[in-house]
Amino acid sequence: MLFYSLDVETANWDSSTICQIGIGKFADGELIDTWETLVDPMSDFHWGNIRVHGITEEMVRGAPLFHEVYPILRKLLSENIVVHHSPFDKQAFQKAYNRFNLRPLDIYWLDSARIVRHTWSQFSKGGYNLANVARHLDIDFRHHDALQDSVAAGKIVVEACRLTDRVVQDWYELFKTNT
Repeated sequence: MLFYSLDVETANWDSSTICQIGIGKFADGELIDTWETLVDPMSDFHWGNIRVHGITEEMVRGAPLFHEVYPILRKLLSENIVVHHSPFDKQAFQKAYNRFNLRPLDIYWLDSARIVRHTWSQFSKGGYNLANVARHLDIDFRHHDALQDSVAAGKIVVEACRLTDRVVQDWYELFKTNT
């Protein structure tokens, strides 16, 4: 089954200020492709965000704006299940759509944190952040890099599917988070 995983980083506390997007493409339980880009958020960078992800205003100078990568995102993601870990990434996209007056992409959003809570009992009540779950599953990644975070979220879903004998479509049907 084909699905995509997605993660974003933002320039400041306004989640519409996406400054990096990372996407993984998974088929039949394997990562088969990736895509990533820096994005000029047209906004100031907060030192706290820089400390988390290491992306600075200088690094995004000359990078495309969100509305300029939107057609690529539409081509890659439309009509597909897109995994994200916790609501932040989905909310960032929704706020960026509003900020740039764009029609929301026709994406079937699936929160991997919800899958984690239903798959591993030790995460059912808490502690299901991406780093904790990845560590539990021995998934090596550089946290707060959008591409690496997206791939880690995808690998977590692949492992949950394997353990529960479900496919991604089953999880989507269980949660129905299409917007």
